[in-house]
Amino acid sequence: MKNGRREFEAYDSSKRTFLKYFLAGSAVVALETTGISKLTSFVSNKALAAEGVTPYKGLQTVGEGFPQSVASGDPTSSGMMLWTRVDPSIEDGLSTEEITSNIIYYLENTTATNDESLAEAIEQGKFVMFEVSTTKDFSNVALNGFSPIWKDHDNVVRIDLDGQLKPNQTYYYRFITKKGYVSKTGACRTLPVDNSQVASAKIGYVSCQDYTNGYFNALGYMAEEEMLFFLHLGDYIYESVGDAAYQGNLKDRQIKLPSGQAKAFTKEDYRKLYQTYRGDKDLQKLHERHGMVATWDDHEFANDTYYPAVAPDDNPESDPARRLIANQVWFEYMPARVPYDGTKSFEESIKIYRTVTIGNLATILLTDERLYRDAHPCGQGTLDRYISGGCEGINNSDRSMLGNSQREWFLNELKNAGGTWKIWGNEVQITQLKLLNRYMNLDAWDGFAYERDVIAQTVMNNKINNFIALTGDFHTYEASYLQYKYDKTSEKYGVELMVGSVTSSNLRETLRNALNQAPDTSGPIPIEAASELIDIVKGRLSGAATITAELLFKEIQQIVKAENPWIELFDSTTHGYALLELTNTKATWTAYSVDNIETPNASKSLLWQCEVPNGEVKINVTQGQGLINQS
Repeated sequence: MKNGRREFEAYDSSKRTFLKYFLAGSAVVALETTGISKLTSFVSNKALAAEGVTPYKGLQTVGEGFPQSVASGDPTSSGMMLWTRVDPSIEDGLSTEEITSNIIYYLENTTATNDESLAEAIEQGKFVMFEVSTTKDFSNVALNGFSPIWKDHDNVVRIDLDGQLKPNQTYYYRFITKKGYVSKTGACRTLPVDNSQVASAKIGYVSCQDYTNGYFNALGYMAEEEMLFFLHLGDYIYESVGDAAYQGNLKDRQIKLPSGQAKAFTKEDYRKLYQTYRGDKDLQKLHERHGMVATWDDHEFANDTYYPAVAPDDNPESDPARRLIANQVWFEYMPARVPYDGTKSFEESIKIYRTVTIGNLATILLTDERLYRDAHPCGQGTLDRYISGGCEGINNSDRSMLGNSQREWFLNELKNAGGTWKIWGNEVQITQLKLLNRYMNLDAWDGFAYERDVIAQTVMNNKINNFIALTGDFHTYEASYLQYKYDKTSEKYGVELMVGSVTSSNLRETLRNALNQAPDTSGPIPIEAASELIDIVKGRLSGAATITAELLFKEIQQIVKAENPWIELFDSTTHGYALLELTNTKATWTAYSVDNIETPNASKSLLWQCEVPNGEVKINVTQGQGLINQS
């Protein structure tokens, strides 16, 4: 116990609980397999259970009946999670009451009675049939079977194929309903075997995609990349849709929540957001072509949230019911192999921090920087959190962003990581960012300096080399040095590579909105803080005839360069995505931008490319502009 916090309890991963509470892998009833040496006894038992079931056949137009298309995620060397959602008007699936521990028992220990009840449910169309193939035309099916449609979980389907497929292999998958509706085909790739020799691997990463703020052009371009998988570092949705009158001129990007409110509060609200976002053609394209490994940030629940389920912009009091709803719906829509138990408290219901290993090349650690974190150090007012003068709480040893259990896990994983590269899938900025002696953002790691120092000491004391943090949240592209203390003499121990937003307002756009007194629900800092920043910087521009957002931003960039020498590159004027290519000699970071988010079409261009040599804490800029963006 720490400050009344209940640490995450050990999770019961028995298959019985696994299905009863709709956990990481839905029940899979295998019909046949080819190209796999031997199924586990568990799946073999399920195959016996379904001997008398007739496979479904595709009869309808491809894609019809699957409004959110398909997705895959959390790949391993022997499988991945598969996901889809079936239109409830086509098939209504099985209720939680129908999926009981008896069904689980029946799948593991077949009996004649249970065989009949399972076969009946399949014949009634309460399942989907899935097919996994090594060929896009499904001429070489490696695995197929049935999985329940989860009626009480928005008619989604979640399948865990870990342990069933071959390593380092591209697979194609699709779903078919009893009535013959066929999903689009998805593609994903299994990982190399742990500790195997891997010469190179490329992953992508993105964050912050506000649907109402623009088109997901960056995701469409990212879908065309050759990647092993991509990371989503949070803000996959935004809980705030704003007043319909202020959702901009993009009429086809407006969202009306079932509750009629401007922010999501109910289960139906959060589901509406995921349904809408997953209906986007570019996001669908990305999911159809690549597997995803996702964590969350704040907007999957509410802005700047902290333990215990407080959303400071909405209510100063804890709202565990809303937090539990947000957890459940994130779980329903993410193809993530994580435990979920809705009967537990909000902080114990789910655990999303986890590790992904790419052979001997890389260990990727994803953290949860919202569910367990303490309150902001200097107060909950907007100017306590942003453009803040700071306070003693920043260095308080009792405060934590990760929570005791997760921090212990994270540090142990770092110490034991065997890959050449140690990659941190991190939500909020680590490196210090100050302007005119004020902290830009105490919602980031600047507000948790003591714990940040503990991580730095662990990396340095254990001589952990090739430590790279991939960061989102701030809607800004940055390449920075991680330091133990942020002064000119401190030791560097790693590199932070931040990606800009997909569509959420960048700093220049937020400054423009503040100058024009326009609303901005997804800026990197709130409008009130942007106005404060403008007032501060204006004093340095007294000779300017007209104060514009561009002029303000260029002055801010100059301040960033002067006061934060650990930041090598800084650009908050555009939107896009980033790639990280790892080899045994270097890590290459490539940042791409799109020229607009106001129309469904855009051009892509390279923003920067940097190299981090193996064994060195060094950022070598090989392509792109310098710190100051002259556009």
